Amino acid sequence: MINSLYIGRSGLDTAKYSVDVTSNNIANENTEGYIKRTVNTSELTTLEDDIGNGVSFDSVTRSTSVYLYDKLVSQDSLSSYYEAEDSILSNVEMMFSETENTGFSSTLSNYFDSVETLRGDPTNLIYKNDFSSQSGFVVDGIQSLNENLNETITSTRAQLEDDVKTVNNILEQIVSLNEQILQSNTESIDLLDKRDALEKKLSNYVDIEINRTSSTYNLKVSGVNVIFNNTNLHEISVKEENIAQKDVYDSSDFSSLNFSTGDKVSLVLNNTEIELEIPSTNTLVGTTANEQIVYAINHSSKFMDYTASLDTSNNLVITSNTEGEEGKFDIAISVNGTELTMNSNSVEAENNVSLAVYNNDLNLSSGSLKALTEELTSSTSNIYEYKNSLDDFAKAFVEQVNSNSATPLFYGSSVDSLSFISDNVNSLTNDDLENLAQIQWNDDITIGDSETSFTKFYQSLLVTISSNVEDNSFKLESQDAVVNALETTYNNLTKVDPDTEMINLLQYQAAYEANAKVISTVDEMLQTLLNM
Repeated sequence: MINSLYIGRSGLDTAKYSVDVTSNNIANENTEGYIKRTVNTSELTTLEDDIGNGVSFDSVTRSTSVYLYDKLVSQDSLSSYYEAEDSILSNVEMMFSETENTGFSSTLSNYFDSVETLRGDPTNLIYKNDFSSQSGFVVDGIQSLNENLNETITSTRAQLEDDVKTVNNILEQIVSLNEQILQSNTESIDLLDKRDALEKKLSNYVDIEINRTSSTYNLKVSGVNVIFNNTNLHEISVKEENIAQKDVYDSSDFSSLNFSTGDKVSLVLNNTEIELEIPSTNTLVGTTANEQIVYAINHSSKFMDYTASLDTSNNLVITSNTEGEEGKFDIAISVNGTELTMNSNSVEAENNVSLAVYNNDLNLSSGSLKALTEELTSSTSNIYEYKNSLDDFAKAFVEQVNSNSATPLFYGSSVDSLSFISDNVNSLTNDDLENLAQIQWNDDITIGDSETSFTKFYQSLLVTISSNVEDNSFKLESQDAVVNALETTYNNLTKVDPDTEMINLLQYQAAYEANAKVISTVDEMLQTLLNM
């Protein structure tokens, strides 16, 4: 009979603790990151006669699934990548947005209309002024688009720096929580909730992998340890390895050439012709032509941004002093009327931006930082692809206009160097205007890798920009659907359902009252026994 008192007492304690846990669940229904608690009980060891010894309140655990959680984190990280890419691409699409009367397409059309108008009356001052204005609008329009892309690159670079700081801050918070967990000697459930929330936040930026198979906590980003042995932290940094443009010309091109004092080398730098004269004070007079070109380039103020040299094979090498896309240049060298051709060892300018942990590069597979680093790297960037298309357009436009006019009207080989020579408008002849008027109908102009017209090339660029946005939006919508399905399943398991908790509360209340009744009954039985 005494055993019944202890059994009832164990039932009372378990019911009381269960009510406390249920009350905590109800109180934290709307707490961000809170995971529903579950009561774990078991039967106490039987002492005799297999009657039983009561119930044991073993523990309180979180109602979660590591498998579902890891899947959700992984898929949510991929969704963040598409979301970041969508933000960048949609912003660019807005820059290139056009209406019937606005946008670069309209500007280009107005330019060709002004050519036609001036062709009809070449001496009309109003038409000349309009042609000059429209030519200036073409330069301003394409440079404005290019500047907007440059600003996007700048803002993306700043966002990358800020987000990397945020990532490192999250990692520090996780390490701090791990230290608290170690100091508590038990896995404090509230700390685990906070750590899960930080891990999920971290996955928005980078793809993560968490190792829980051992007694220590290890977290990897793109397969590289950033947190190991619970509290050891390796921070993430931005790594930038830009490559300078390098044009290489075979030494054989200069084998039969030799200069004397007063001879000139024709170089076209960014579509502007420059003649370098071999001076009488040149100590290299009488030596090989490539050595003299090196001397002439390195001693010219117009080539301050470039360095000329000879490699071990005596090839002429011209290198930009500025690494990356910002140092791109276009140069053509002609000797005695023959243009030299670059060889396969030439290197294009390239921007390479990535993340690293010490010397380990992070090959990101998802997360918003993947989108940012891709858009800042020339080989994977949509932004740089659009900029290159504008440069191809500008270079071809200058070449076509100037080749169809005895008087050059534009110079430059890229958007940045593009300029209109307004003083030459008055020198245009009827033949010049006839030739210029035919350009808009020419659909076999070489622009980059395409043979098309200027209008079709630009329209194709607009289609590419819109298609990239639509393709990414489709991927984002599909990925969001996957994330929502996983999140619904995971939330059903982990989130507090007030109706279920109220039912549990009633059950635990009934259990408490029943165990109290057991104790009361045993007490009455004992009193009866004592009164006999």
